[in-house]
Amino acid sequence: MRLIIAEKPSVAQAIASVLGGARKADGYIDCPSLKTRVTWCFGHLLEQAKPEDYVDGGRVTASHLPVIPSAWKLSPRDGGAGKQIKVIRDLLKDTTEVVNAGDADREGQLLVDEVLLFLNWKGKTLRLWLSSLDDESVRRALATLKNNDTLRPLYESALARQRADWLMGMNASIALSRNLQARGVQGAWSVGRVQTPTLALLVDRQREIEHFKPRDHYQVQAALDGDIRALWQIPEDLQTDDGLLLDKSAAEACAKTVQGQRATIAAFTRKAGERQAPMPYALSTLQKTASSRLGLSAKDTLAAAQELYEAKLATYPRSDCPWLPIEMHAAAAQIIRALGAADIAGIDPERRHPAWNTAKVEAHHGIIPTGRSLAEVSGLSENAKRVYSLLRESYLRLFMPPETFETREALFTFPGAERFKASARIVQEPGWTQLGQADNSAEGGEHELPARLLILTEGQQLACESAQVQAKRTSPPKPYTDGTLIAAMTGVHKLVTDPKLKARLKETSGLGTEATRASMIEVLIAREYAERKKKEIHPTDRGVQLIDMLRKVAPELADPGTTALQEDALAAVASARATFNAFMTEQIDSVRESTQKLLVGQLGAAPAILHACPACGGSRCAKRTSKAAATYHRCLDCDAAFGDDGGKPGKRFEDKPQGDGAASKAPASGPKCPTCKKSTFRNETKTGKAYYRCGGCKGAWWPDRKDEGKLGAKWEDKAGARA
Repeated sequence: MRLIIAEKPSVAQAIASVLGGARKADGYIDCPSLKTRVTWCFGHLLEQAKPEDYVDGGRVTASHLPVIPSAWKLSPRDGGAGKQIKVIRDLLKDTTEVVNAGDADREGQLLVDEVLLFLNWKGKTLRLWLSSLDDESVRRALATLKNNDTLRPLYESALARQRADWLMGMNASIALSRNLQARGVQGAWSVGRVQTPTLALLVDRQREIEHFKPRDHYQVQAALDGDIRALWQIPEDLQTDDGLLLDKSAAEACAKTVQGQRATIAAFTRKAGERQAPMPYALSTLQKTASSRLGLSAKDTLAAAQELYEAKLATYPRSDCPWLPIEMHAAAAQIIRALGAADIAGIDPERRHPAWNTAKVEAHHGIIPTGRSLAEVSGLSENAKRVYSLLRESYLRLFMPPETFETREALFTFPGAERFKASARIVQEPGWTQLGQADNSAEGGEHELPARLLILTEGQQLACESAQVQAKRTSPPKPYTDGTLIAAMTGVHKLVTDPKLKARLKETSGLGTEATRASMIEVLIAREYAERKKKEIHPTDRGVQLIDMLRKVAPELADPGTTALQEDALAAVASARATFNAFMTEQIDSVRESTQKLLVGQLGAAPAILHACPACGGSRCAKRTSKAAATYHRCLDCDAAFGDDGGKPGKRFEDKPQGDGAASKAPASGPKCPTCKKSTFRNETKTGKAYYRCGGCKGAWWPDRKDEGKLGAKWEDKAGARA
């Protein structure tokens, strides 16, 4: 019996429909004639345990940090994950062979493999690698199954990413929050390995805009015989470092010098050129184009591309590679017909664009239509239809002729030694550019120069009819949109000043991955570190404060270059050029260092005087203010709370009278806490029901049913917190 485990139900259905003879069951599809069953996950069925699950007492204190699990724990997610885990467990009982049919990326590898490990599966496992869900692609993938062990490095890369995110995100967030709480700043703060450097990009862009000082600069344009417009070649000694002329008087002097004079053509060149159609889309370029042309967010674009994939209209969306395998070229004529474009002038299914290069295809290829007709699919969202139009346009351009053009350039000299230049780009055959609008995010974007230039000869003289000083003003950088932020994350090397780091990052995948960048933007917005204003994305005051604090004590956490290098290291694990253990050792060392900085560093908030804790003997008892504006003290290590006694911790709250003003709470004389061995307090709930609570670790228990003087069932952590 073979069991195929897909990443989601829609993929399982696509596989089962190709296998044939499918019968639906509870949580799986049975194909009895082939002795095959197809089941599914819902994305990750399992999640990492919380930090408090790894420490005694159920609450992470400063003394616990950093939390470094010696044995990592997974548990089913909330919702239907537990039920589906049970379905898979039962199916494995009479299975002899498993096929991992997770999505064709490292997360797809992990989410199925982790379920198999969780359920202690040790049998034969194969891997189904799908880049498209159309029937032919599924058949081809089923016929070319590979041993799942060959993908072990990909699994380890995903696991390393998952654990690195947990280690940095959990420990840094708790450490920062504890430090701020000690300084009177209430609430929780969030730090993430990719999330925080992305926020830093937004903060830096906002600062560039705020601190931008516009500069007036000047140029001289000469109008020559034949309606030629030539620009002054400003001498280097008059230019700023960025090539601007700030001296208006110099421009006016030049204009006066050449006005009415005759210019001699010192050089004239003509050069033929051609421009191939843009490469197919990877996810980041699709998101950038959809943002600029359709106004879609990165998240909405990914959702639309995923919808097209599951509808078998487009190939796998989370691709970072624009190249296409040459083997897929044979389907071009059929796909072009399905796109309703066979009669478009210039389209030739036999044409082979440079994008067809199997050697450059990695785990995935460019995102293209599959050849299924749009008319075959009902219920498609409007966003999916609009994104499909981009994919259609991109694919058809691959089979259209290149745009051909001629560039002409003339260099003019005047008697006063002033030099002017005019250039033109003359399109001869529009080729692919006649289909749709130009895509500026594509390789070799539009480059139309305004000057009209005739065919000239060297030594020829032309009269200067007029010379005008053109006044211009520098503009500030624009706020990020979804598209431009994705582009910045992808090309983070452009924002790094260190030349060695810049050169190395230029060869990496950038900040985050194709599959995670859109979600990072949404996380920042959900956590109120960023906000959307129409198409623009801006950091909030809270987001700016977070980056400023981190840069005071642990700047590496907000450095896009650091995280981009981590992505480089994860890619090395995926390709077996580096080991999982080496990566994790480096991450743990980094987490230890960063956590300590965040715990004790001066973050810019008003410092607080910390006192010794009468309960645990520690030295981190901080002054607080209650909702009723009363002063009290709370220990950041054991969480015990005390009244104020002249600015120092006084009576412990457990020893204070109850709200009814009558009885006092009994001293800590109850059964000893099994965790910290201290005596517990006997309390009552609001409904008068007795329970025991530990003042040190905050655990809570019901009395034993047979002997109320003993501890019985322990409350869940959240119940203990409410107590």
